[in-house]
Amino acid sequence: MVTVLVPGALRTEVGGESRLEVRAGGTLRAVLDEVEQRWPRLGRRIRDERGELRRYVNVYVDGEDCRVLSGQETPVAGDGEVQVLPSVAGGSVEQEAPALDGDRILADNFAPWVRELGLTVQETGPDWATLRLPWSDRLAREGGALSGQALMAAADTATVIAVSAARGGFVPMTTVQLSTTFQRPVLGSDVLVTARLTKLGRTMAFADITMTAKGAIVAHATTVYALL
Repeated sequence: MVTVLVPGALRTEVGGESRLEVRAGGTLRAVLDEVEQRWPRLGRRIRDERGELRRYVNVYVDGEDCRVLSGQETPVAGDGEVQVLPSVAGGSVEQEAPALDGDRILADNFAPWVRELGLTVQETGPDWATLRLPWSDRLAREGGALSGQALMAAADTATVIAVSAARGGFVPMTTVQLSTTFQRPVLGSDVLVTARLTKLGRTMAFADITMTAKGAIVAHATTVYALL
C-alpha cells in the first residue's frame, strides 16, 4: 500500500483524514489517478482539468519533490509515501486559483436565448455554483407562475458553472440527462439555483440542483453531463 499524507488545509476534502492508503503503485500518476477516483474533491485540488499538477500544490515522493524527479511519471514503490503540500508564500498558503468569472462564462459560451433569461452568478465554490434567475413577466406562463422551461434551463446552466468552478475554467461539455421535479409555483420572485456536483470524473459529471424562492424549495433537478 502507498501512503498519501494529507495536509491540514486539505483534510476537509477527505473527511478529516490525515493519511490515505492507496492500492495503486508504480508511478505517481497511478497513485493520483486512484486518489481522484476515490476522493474526487482532493483530486481536484491536486490536479487541474488537464490532469496536470496545480501550480500551488507540491507533491513529494519519499521526501523528494516530484517536480525535480520525473513529475507524475516518478516511480512509487509499493510501500512508498506520497506527501501533498500547498505552496506557501509570505507566511500563508497561496490561493489555489483565481476566482472564477462565472458571468464571463455565461456571456462567452451560452446561446442568446439563454443569456436573455438574465441569469447571474452569485457565488461559486470548489464543486458548486449558485445562480440567480430574476423574475420576469416574459417568463411567466398562463396563470402568472414562472415557466418550468425557464427553471430547467437555469438548472442546466448552473451545472455548467459548477463544473467550470471545479475544473478551474470552462471546458466543452454537453447535457446527457436532465430530470426536474416542480414542488410549488413561483410568483413574482427571483429564484436562486444552486448546483452541487455529486461526482466529477474525467469524462462525466453528475450534479444535484436545488431551486429556491423566498426561502422555499420550488424545484429540484439532477443532471448528467459529458465532458468533451
